[in-house]
Amino acid sequence: MKRSRISGMAVWASLGLLGAGGVAASADTIRASSETATGAAGGGPSSGARDAAGPWSSWKRLRFEARQMLIFAGHVQMDRRDKAGKEVLETETRATLFGAELAHSRTMTRLDPSTGEPFEFYELSGKRGRRYTFGPDGYSVEKLRPKNSPDAPVEKWESYSRSQFPYPASDAPGTPRVFDYYGMLLYLKRAKLRQPGDEIVLYVATSHGPEPYRIRVSEARRSERTFEDLSTGETKTVPVRELRLRVSPAKPGQDDEGFMKMEGETEIWVEADTRTLLEIDGKIRKVPGRVEIQLAAIG
Repeated sequence: MKRSRISGMAVWASLGLLGAGGVAASADTIRASSETATGAAGGGPSSGARDAAGPWSSWKRLRFEARQMLIFAGHVQMDRRDKAGKEVLETETRATLFGAELAHSRTMTRLDPSTGEPFEFYELSGKRGRRYTFGPDGYSVEKLRPKNSPDAPVEKWESYSRSQFPYPASDAPGTPRVFDYYGMLLYLKRAKLRQPGDEIVLYVATSHGPEPYRIRVSEARRSERTFEDLSTGETKTVPVRELRLRVSPAKPGQDDEGFMKMEGETEIWVEADTRTLLEIDGKIRKVPGRVEIQLAAIG
């Protein structure tokens, strides 16, 4: 049995879910782009190997789409690459409501490939933006505005205010890890989330300080996913073992503000071995009902 297809990470940023109080990307030009059981699947580097093991570990681009009845549509593209010894994740999201553009945003995250922790994050939406810079003891948030066109590279945006936030205290040795939303999604591949009941708490950097989120495995299943293979242009349906992760605010009093600025609890489906994002289900401001954002293409 298959779930109805509604794809697109584009929704989060394009709706302004990250723009007003969200998180941050880097100083390069920001550009775009089921059924119950237990388990996981592997990944492979190229054509024949990808067919045998699946594309989950080797992807460079993911494209998501979302539709809610006839009134809402969203598109998100995620591009992953290596540059100057850093892992770079770029996203572009667009959303329309009743056919009119509701939002358009771009992000970029630069991460340490050895630890998965972020160095900096940019988020640009319309004529406003934020830059998050992560240091050893805390992170800073700068508000940005374009000098000329809002479509200009981030180098052409200027900073006009800056705030500093310490990392949260912890009873355990070391400093709790703090991520931007997109960096956290990539970090899931390193997390100890393997079977129902497994749970972790991670912090997300926001413009008002780090916020903790509880991530819990609630289900493991064997399913099928249909998507476009961007390397060949073919549409494929492949078996996949996936995990359902429930993401909710871990701090009392923050239940109204969920992950990715959605409302309340958010569900994330990931491929079980690599934790590659497959789907996000949640409630988005201004859109009636819950929205499913599903993988539409991979390459």
